[in-house]
Amino acid sequence: MRAAVLVLCLVIGFAALHGYPQREADAASPITAADRARGLRFADHVAPGDRAWIEAALARARPEARRLIDEIDGLTTVTVFHAPRSWWLGRADDLGDAGYRVRLNVARLDGERTLDRDAVVLHELGHVIDFALVPDALRDRLAAQVPRSGACPQGFLGDCATAPERFADTFAKWALRGAVSAVGAGYNLPPPRSLEDWGAPLAALAVTLDVRAR
Repeated sequence: MRAAVLVLCLVIGFAALHGYPQREADAASPITAADRARGLRFADHVAPGDRAWIEAALARARPEARRLIDEIDGLTTVTVFHAPRSWWLGRADDLGDAGYRVRLNVARLDGERTLDRDAVVLHELGHVIDFALVPDALRDRLAAQVPRSGACPQGFLGDCATAPERFADTFAKWALRGAVSAVGAGYNLPPPRSLEDWGAPLAALAVTLDVRAR
């Protein structure tokens, strides 16, 4: 118990030192043990082959990212849609009391964009982590650390990407340790100079969740 308290104090001290918004050490998590135990849910129409590569994407996430995903996956349902001509590869929605939904465009992710599967899955789960766990101020701080290129393709990519998209896009890069396809699955955003430094407050949050779960 003494060691657990020490780890939590170190995490809180790290957040305070770097100016990251803090959650109260004794605050009750809105996510229950029963929620965590359920694991990621799949709609009935998700084909076994699609479920396999979605689960493989989760397995490739770094442990700190996987811990954050484990916190929210029991409240999240994965569905798929078929839109072969759509730019969108995925979407995440906050459904309120009904939890969260991740929708994946399998017409493209089972077609010409198979290389982007891991990044898309983790991008969309990054949105759910944003919805459920990350304070807006921290999300915006991390989004602001993503370099700007001076370009704004199609009016919503690059420098025009919103803070939630900048966060989710970079969360996927951090979770995969930069291992994303050359085509790219996100918003035409360059990575931060150091993904490790960028993700440090998320890694600290993962440790905090582990301590509270004990």
